[in-house]
Amino acid sequence: MEHIERAEQLGPPAGSSTSLLTQTVAGRLLEYIRSQEVGPSGRLPPERVLSEHFEVSRSTLRKALNLLAVQGDVAPAPQSGWFITNVPYGPPPRQLLSFTEMARRRGLAVQTQVTHQLTRFASHEERQRLQPRDSDRVLELERIRLLEGEPICVERSVIALWLTPGLDGESFVDRSLYELMSSHGATPSRSDFIVSAALAGSISSALGIDASDPVLVGEELSYNQHGAPLHLSTSNYRASAYRFQATLTAARGGSRGMHLPV
Repeated sequence: MEHIERAEQLGPPAGSSTSLLTQTVAGRLLEYIRSQEVGPSGRLPPERVLSEHFEVSRSTLRKALNLLAVQGDVAPAPQSGWFITNVPYGPPPRQLLSFTEMARRRGLAVQTQVTHQLTRFASHEERQRLQPRDSDRVLELERIRLLEGEPICVERSVIALWLTPGLDGESFVDRSLYELMSSHGATPSRSDFIVSAALAGSISSALGIDASDPVLVGEELSYNQHGAPLHLSTSNYRASAYRFQATLTAARGGSRGMHLPV
């Protein structure tokens, strides 16, 4: 805390406009907001948590939040805390995180409704991607994922039960699928992820939107800690509530591996 106290001593005297420390903390808050990809409800962690994270007093933190509020980056809500304005939901760049873990990092409450659950043999396409033996079965799971009571995503998953024995006996209501798979011996460690756009169509009622409204479709094939294909999923996100961010680098010796529409 010594470096913070020293910065307060070096700042402008009381009664001046905005202190250097307040501006510095406000800048760090903005960086935090952008790196954490705060969700559609936009709620920041409590002031106590933020003041501990930035190692400043609550009063200094509140001054920085008020500065961001003047700039239009955040807004206070009585009895509810501070909220980010117009920031969509999504994972931090280049990190494999579950829906639940992304929400936890932002202090958001996750709810999950299970709409379908079935243990069966894999389809032909699923067999090609998950590579089961003839006797192996998969778990088919469909869920609606909500943040702070607001539907965000309709998710359909197919999980390799030969890698997660006993998983089909679990309850998936308000629980993280990644954590459950890990507890049954298969930790998601890598993921191939494709994002495309579509119309909501038949899932519109589950998301509380019109059938003609857009959704972002995330198609995923994840692998366990040993590199074995673990689970397939298709997630339909409300387009206004999700953002996927990636870092791209140019290939040496010419451009390849990235195809853009023309």
